[in-house]
Amino acid sequence: MEFTANLLDFAEMLACAVDLMERGSHHHGQRVAYIAFRLFEKVKPGHNPSDLVIASYLHDIGIESFMTKEKARKFHTDKEILWLHCHEGSVLVEMVDILKGIKPFILYHHTDYSEIQSSSLDVPLEAQIIHLADRIEVQIKPHRPVLTQIEDIVDTILKYKGSMFNPELVEAFLSLSIQESFWLDIVNEYQSAVEYIDFPSMDIKMNANDIRQFSHLCARIVDRKSPFTAQHSQRVASIAVKLAEFCGMRGQDLFFMEIAGLLHDLGKLAIPDTILHKHGKLTDEEYRVIKQHPYYTYCLIDRLNVMDKVRDWAAFHHERLDGSGYPFHLTAGQLDLGARVMAVADMVGAITEDRPYRAGYGEKETMDIMWREVKDNRVDGDVVDILGKHYGDIVCGG
Repeated sequence: MEFTANLLDFAEMLACAVDLMERGSHHHGQRVAYIAFRLFEKVKPGHNPSDLVIASYLHDIGIESFMTKEKARKFHTDKEILWLHCHEGSVLVEMVDILKGIKPFILYHHTDYSEIQSSSLDVPLEAQIIHLADRIEVQIKPHRPVLTQIEDIVDTILKYKGSMFNPELVEAFLSLSIQESFWLDIVNEYQSAVEYIDFPSMDIKMNANDIRQFSHLCARIVDRKSPFTAQHSQRVASIAVKLAEFCGMRGQDLFFMEIAGLLHDLGKLAIPDTILHKHGKLTDEEYRVIKQHPYYTYCLIDRLNVMDKVRDWAAFHHERLDGSGYPFHLTAGQLDLGARVMAVADMVGAITEDRPYRAGYGEKETMDIMWREVKDNRVDGDVVDILGKHYGDIVCGG
């Protein structure tokens, strides 16, 4: 099966997803990538920026929660918090063969220049660039015109020249800082600066295995947010692929189904931990917050511009045939076989998983629930019938 995508697009998608964990998203990953790229142009003109930009997008994937994200945005914060997410992020990128080369960029992106000078640490220049770019970006206040903030940001960076930051990089930043366009590019809400910069050397092709590995990485980042659903995305993907195959789907569609299953809850990164971890019944307001997540999943995958089936099958997993689902309230005529399979797979995955307030349901209880859903015209009866006939093969090994 020949199917390719661009790694830059996937990295930016994941950066946007991780930034959903931050209340009132500041597009941190995209902005750091832009600042880092401009610094790289100054200190290594003519060199390939690909690895730096990819690492800049992904530098915060080790952050697990809203609280940690907020603490990491403070210019001065607990070194332990910074080190933990650097280490966790470096471990995560090892899941994807095509990303293994950027591991040291992520591992050391909060290592101070003075520590590098006084130790035997081999810290790549790219990691030092991301460190400076990150600390520049976190100082930008969202509710003030950016051009009124330049002097304060520059003064702060200068204060830590040679201690926190590499002096050569600080000088490169100073030459950039006099350009109003540099700052306006960073905060441009109408069009990401990175999106309109031409990266002639950054069409990094991903094959099907690369895409699969990257999608498993995304699933891991989503599922670790809740201790109750540690394998949910991978399990839903497994159930969906087996169910789809029994429903007659073949070839590339089975690959798309697997990727959709792995990415279907990507939008859950926008849901506060207090809601995801709640043991009791959700309030109406909390349930409305939950209803956001498939919409964000749709928007995130849509950024890739290459996998519309994956986008739809992933994002429509809470849609129902009678139009009672969310967030788009689609009806039967708008939901193809892939979307119907994914809805059943997600429901079965949730029903059969253990929760803090109940054990996972067995086959009889699960099928009773699914047939009630069919009776209420919410899910596809033919798909549920196939599920029942092959339950052991589809679910028990999932």
